[in-house]
Amino acid sequence: MRILKTSLFLLAIMLFSTYTVFAAPKVTADNTTFDILSGTYKLNGNVRVETGRYNITADRAQVNLTSLEVWAQKNITCIYNGDDNATPINFTGDDLYGSWSNKTITVKGGTHFTYGDLAIDSDQASFNWETKIVDFTGNVIVQQNGKTTKYSDVKYNVIDKKFINDTGNSASQ
Repeated sequence: MRILKTSLFLLAIMLFSTYTVFAAPKVTADNTTFDILSGTYKLNGNVRVETGRYNITADRAQVNLTSLEVWAQKNITCIYNGDDNATPINFTGDDLYGSWSNKTITVKGGTHFTYGDLAIDSDQASFNWETKIVDFTGNVIVQQNGKTTKYSDVKYNVIDKKFINDTGNSASQ
């Protein structure tokens, strides 16, 4: 009985501290389990993870409430709605890792990014929601205003709506 009371007390402290520092994500899925010892949700089928800034959908995911991290796999869609009246930033891909402490979301595998009329495909994209810079790496293809430009890697500032290191090879379509 003492172990149960101690476990419940520790869970209450963990949940309270999570809610007071960051709003805990809302998680839904066809199959949801929660590991009380690690503070981790394991989600399968029609996964949806909602935070104040992000909405993530996937086939599978794990969300750790202690470390404030999310891992998602297969059919990833991540929409960032961080600022009022801002154009949503959309990522899709095969694999996602998000860290509240690092303020980053990294999407890998067939990554597709859209922001207004800009579309970028790459092997990986990492977005820092504090700096508002997206770092694209591996086979980067940018499509904007009827032009296609290729890069090995490029950084894009979503606030200034411009590329930071624009040295790509342009090929009009």
